[in-house]
Amino acid sequence: MNRKEHFYVRARRWVKFFGQYVDEKLHGLDFSLFYVGDEHRQVEEFHGYSMTDPGAMKKMLLEVPVRPEEAAFLDVGCGKGMCMRCAKESGYGKVAGLDLDEHLLGIAKRNMEKLKLDVECIQANAAEFDGYGDYDVFYFYNPFGRPVFHAVVEKLIESQKARNRDIWVIYYHPVYGEEFETAGFQTVKDLPDSTRETFTRYYLYPARTETV
Repeated sequence: MNRKEHFYVRARRWVKFFGQYVDEKLHGLDFSLFYVGDEHRQVEEFHGYSMTDPGAMKKMLLEVPVRPEEAAFLDVGCGKGMCMRCAKESGYGKVAGLDLDEHLLGIAKRNMEKLKLDVECIQANAAEFDGYGDYDVFYFYNPFGRPVFHAVVEKLIESQKARNRDIWVIYYHPVYGEEFETAGFQTVKDLPDSTRETFTRYYLYPARTETV
């Protein structure tokens, strides 16, 4: 992408962001604004909140070959809850979001109540959370650094041993993707993002040969 193309991509993104922000305010919602709280400032391994574009999120979910009504979805580092909203609107039967920041979870709960969506908001450290076995599809928007990712990947594998099923991981902006690959997850597909200079990587565990 050259400099001119980069400028137009950024301009379109900011115009879209402004439109989303105005629409949210008209409906009493809060998804779009960035947020960096005390948890993120004090703990280097935990990153701040940035919303996943809802249109892009629904496209990501369509690439996962599961029956959403029969699957459970967990957004790890859910922030204000946009991806939980998208998963519920995409037909997932069980939807939850996990975040360490209590303030962000409070916003997520208010958003979900306003939208009348039945989801669960879980306040927990992702590296210590023991409920991964209840879910099949996991979403990460690069929410934390390598040490936490390493611990979370180990937790996912432990959960598969406890409940044998396919584990699907959607990793947007996969900075630490090798943590999954080294642990035995299979890279299934890369999906480019036309709105940003990044992509989404899909992982499957246990590894097998099918593709999305």
